[in-house]
Amino acid sequence: MVYKEITRKPVSGSNVWLGSDMSNRCDWIYTFNSSELSEINLAVKKIPTEVPELYRVTPREFPLPKLKNLLNKISEDLQFGRGFVLFRGIPVDSYSEKELAAILWGIGSHFGVGLVQSFKGDRLGHVIDRTDCKTNKRHMRNYELGGKLRMHTDLNNDIVALMMLQHAKSGGESRIASSMTIHNIILEEHPEFLEPLFRGYYFHFLNSKDPADAQLTDHRVPVFINHGKTVSCHFNPSPIDRSVERAGVKLNKVESEAVQYIEKVALRPGVYLDMTLEPGDIQFLNNHVIMHGRTHYEDYTQMEKRRHLLRLWLRSESAQEQPPETHVHQTDNQGNRA
Repeated sequence: MVYKEITRKPVSGSNVWLGSDMSNRCDWIYTFNSSELSEINLAVKKIPTEVPELYRVTPREFPLPKLKNLLNKISEDLQFGRGFVLFRGIPVDSYSEKELAAILWGIGSHFGVGLVQSFKGDRLGHVIDRTDCKTNKRHMRNYELGGKLRMHTDLNNDIVALMMLQHAKSGGESRIASSMTIHNIILEEHPEFLEPLFRGYYFHFLNSKDPADAQLTDHRVPVFINHGKTVSCHFNPSPIDRSVERAGVKLNKVESEAVQYIEKVALRPGVYLDMTLEPGDIQFLNNHVIMHGRTHYEDYTQMEKRRHLLRLWLRSESAQEQPPETHVHQTDNQGNRA
């Protein structure tokens, strides 16, 4: 049962943390040992690396017996602990880009079902700046744009996984924050913002190659939602802004200030955690309790040298079920858009 009332008491638990505390710890980083890397290498050599065949790979085709207990523990920590982990040690120079994508998919399959990320049908997204290509920036997704990325949660998934392939020329650190900590700060400092944040906002989204097919949700998407024993977060400022700029949605003063304030708190020193991802690093985030973004960066002019990550969206059986009003797109059991 979903409880729709506003939570007017602080959220508690391991997923309430400050970046200033996490920056002094390293227990959220796990470095694969040589035996585990050999196991991953053996698994990736036995599966197809071409799509769509890769998308049919499950834990059965990508067995990791030595890592099984660890992955189960981390899966539990993602859902009921701090909500994030960083895997380190994949030797990117030993694999092709397609093999690295297959490794991300294979490890990710142990955490959930890979979901379609756009109208293109891609389940492994390439996060790379394409703004000097011929595509109109108004029709491009955030993962195709360079520079700073605003703090947000992604749409319609339980877990976000990112694998770093190569760095930018400078900058471009991954930035995350506990959305539960942000909830508690807003409760303490500006409780009047909770009502619009729990009521939610209309989202303007692209659902095909034709910009004329852009749509406005027929319902408000709550930023915070109370499940009774837990709270989850669904915050993405870009489709909220587009609803105003392109679809004529009117925000009152409190609604507008609430969006601005949640971003301001997420960028408060001590609240967020910055991490420099090394090539081969894989970051897993619980999308319902962690916001993520990136710092500004300077990139190379050559496309083949640019900052490049692979992104995977997962649906997890152990995740807190999210009510229909939090969904912008509907997906079936195989991860396809309905």
